[in-house]
Amino acid sequence: MSSILSYLLPQKLTECSSKYNNHIRVNDEYGMRKLLVNGSVQSGRYIQSLWKGAIKKFGISKDLAWKNILVFGVGGGTVIDILHEKFPNARITAVDIDPMIIDIAKKYFLTRDCSYIRFVSADAKAYVTKTEKQYDCIVIDIFIGNAVPDFVKTKEFIGNCRKGLSPNGVLLVNYLQDREYGEKSKEFNRTLQSIFSRVLDYRRANNRFFNASIV
Repeated sequence: MSSILSYLLPQKLTECSSKYNNHIRVNDEYGMRKLLVNGSVQSGRYIQSLWKGAIKKFGISKDLAWKNILVFGVGGGTVIDILHEKFPNARITAVDIDPMIIDIAKKYFLTRDCSYIRFVSADAKAYVTKTEKQYDCIVIDIFIGNAVPDFVKTKEFIGNCRKGLSPNGVLLVNYLQDREYGEKSKEFNRTLQSIFSRVLDYRRANNRFFNASIV
């Protein structure tokens, strides 16, 4: 439950570090919890608005009836919550390399019944090569602080994600377009175009979202 004080000043709920992240903090701000990792906002009202805008722009509706979803990058569970609201019958596999982030997501963000989620602490690069399941949607939302790891835009990783999609599956990616990511996002777009038949993008502020599909 949010504190009324959070409408006046941010209230710190927890602060810690892990093997993968130097500084993790959860605040209660304006009645909503916010996750900051290495100083970068990774959940909260702003991140929620970004994802909702992308999903609306890409026309992702309940009519798709997705049953199996794979999410790389748990954070504060923002995209997990949004997808569960839209596809309440879907099973979601949520993968994050940092078990501390998973624990924080479960304790402070995904606090209602989350039996629909299977949490896995693993490296996305390795996990995608081992999974034999096919997914209706794979989400890539991987950040280390305010940076996207370089492996995300490689043909090897994206090619392995494509193999993990069902015939009508969709790949959703939260990427960046500010600073050095101006050129990197162009390079990433070319990689997606070389692997998928259809690629859409949605730009807002510093972020660039991609929607890639086989058909």
